[in-house]
Amino acid sequence: MAYVPRVLLLSAFAMGIATLPTAGHAEEKIEGKVARTNLTLCQPRPTGGGCEGTFVLETRADGRDQQVTIRVTFDTIIRKGQEYLLLPATRGNSVVVGYITEKGQKVAKSIDVIGAAQ
Repeated sequence: MAYVPRVLLLSAFAMGIATLPTAGHAEEKIEGKVARTNLTLCQPRPTGGGCEGTFVLETRADGRDQQVTIRVTFDTIIRKGQEYLLLPATRGNSVVVGYITEKGQKVAKSIDVIGAAQ
């Protein structure tokens, strides 16, 4: 019976490790202005999403202006408040993007329009 606590401890440890996010899949956020969009396919859904393509985000990091290309998948939800938008409607607006990195490429999980570009 003395080995039972070790078995439980090892099981709990294994379950804890299994629930950790894998490297490269932790969601990060970036804010900036959408400079360009490229819509490759769009089949809008009433619950948001349905478009695929890329966009270029102008942002400032480490005191320097940068342009970052971000991929948009069918599952990416694009919103302005409670309203769902299509990718081209983000052009020229300030946005906050929730993204993950897959195979070295940023992939948007959510795009929130926070206002007109300043």
